[in-house]
Amino acid sequence: MPERPLIGELPAPERVAEPMIARCRAEVEGRAKALARTLLLPVLRRRFGLAELGEGFQWGRSMVIARGSRIGRYAYLGPDFCSHGPIVVGDLCMIAAGCRVVGADHAFNRAGTPTRLGWPDAPRAVTVFGADCWIGERVTIREGVTIGAGAVVGSAATVVSDVPPYAIVAGTPARIVRQRFEGRERAMHERALLANVADAA
Repeated sequence: MPERPLIGELPAPERVAEPMIARCRAEVEGRAKALARTLLLPVLRRRFGLAELGEGFQWGRSMVIARGSRIGRYAYLGPDFCSHGPIVVGDLCMIAAGCRVVGADHAFNRAGTPTRLGWPDAPRAVTVFGADCWIGERVTIREGVTIGAGAVVGSAATVVSDVPPYAIVAGTPARIVRQRFEGRERAMHERALLANVADAA
């Protein structure tokens, strides 16, 4: 089978402020679990061939993650997550059970070539999950979509286009239902979440 062209280096996951990571260290799990997870993360990173796997990562069973993907700190990928294309997952992102990232696996518009043999000739698109996203159960996401920081995707939605930061989307295809925060609330949330990130860059 012909190999699909390789994709270049992926961007870093979207980061949150160090005080928020310190809060996660204190509140997400006890010391024993944190230690066990710290010991397991290098094994998991090698097993999946990840370019990055952040501190505090939590995972469910039966994951499929493309080699070279990057996952930030205190992110969660639920059971049966599947993405054959590369992903970048921001800090504190939560992706519930049964989420699928699907893409153009075969070319279907080449006369004389059956779809079964229509191997793509371009690298897979990168799917990006911003920091502090929450993706509900059984969501289907088109490969190459960017889900903005703080966005929420309702269960069983089908996401076919980019989701703006802090939007709440639902349905098939997913549409904006409302904003997670408005005005001063959003500014307050971003100050708590992102304070000192710009300074560190």
